[in-house]
Amino acid sequence: MATATVQYSRARSTYAALRLSVLQFLADPQWLVPSMIAPVVFALVSFELFRGAGPYFLTYAILGAGMMSMWGQTLYGSGWATGMDREFGTLEPTIQAPTPYLYVVVGRVLWNVISGLIGGGIVYVVIVIVAGGPPAVPNPVGFALLFVFVMVTLASVGVIFAAFYVYTRYAGFIQNIGEFAFYIGTGCMFPVVLLPFVTNPVSLAFPPTWGLDALRYLSIPGYQGFGWGFWGDLAGAVATTVVYLSVAGLVFQRVERHVLEEGNLSEY
Repeated sequence: MATATVQYSRARSTYAALRLSVLQFLADPQWLVPSMIAPVVFALVSFELFRGAGPYFLTYAILGAGMMSMWGQTLYGSGWATGMDREFGTLEPTIQAPTPYLYVVVGRVLWNVISGLIGGGIVYVVIVIVAGGPPAVPNPVGFALLFVFVMVTLASVGVIFAAFYVYTRYAGFIQNIGEFAFYIGTGCMFPVVLLPFVTNPVSLAFPPTWGLDALRYLSIPGYQGFGWGFWGDLAGAVATTVVYLSVAGLVFQRVERHVLEEGNLSEY
């Protein structure tokens, strides 16, 4: 019974954080620009630039702009996941609550995933309308499932960012610097294999790099990405996602222990 109560408390905290994130998103329309409007503009520009470049240029346009929507929401949302508590003065009380703070952050990041998927869906619909038909995807069901998994890899990055953002007051600076670097470094805009080889180890440190390469292998016949192919990409995406989530959990545990011992995070 005690275990069931603990699980219910954690689920309720996650749901409450998710619900509050939805209400805050609706109350602050500025989030519509980076998550749902800007990606559509980029998608339309890509479509016009590469119109007729091949049977799969639509897939490139949708993947690039869709990932921009989802990553932008994940990056800024994850920073705000802890930044809002710091700004409102609720960080220490929330961490001292019986439910681990990680579950509160997970609820907020879940909304980032959902809103990112909505933004990606809007990009898809707009491009399909402009192009007059859907892109040629050999395995639509597998593509959709893998697309959702790529969102999970993005969420893992968001969670670990939210964890480390507790230790810095420069989250906004990191977000502004990291946004476009991440678009390029993970292959949102074009395959990572087109970048200089020396940049590949850095790119492969991020789970979405593996997921996006696997997505292109699945959706674009004849695609040549990393040499280990689709299944190697998928295994790498799963492994790095697990590592990110594990590290984030350890960081949040350290933060909670520090707050319980010191009573505040004033030195950060």
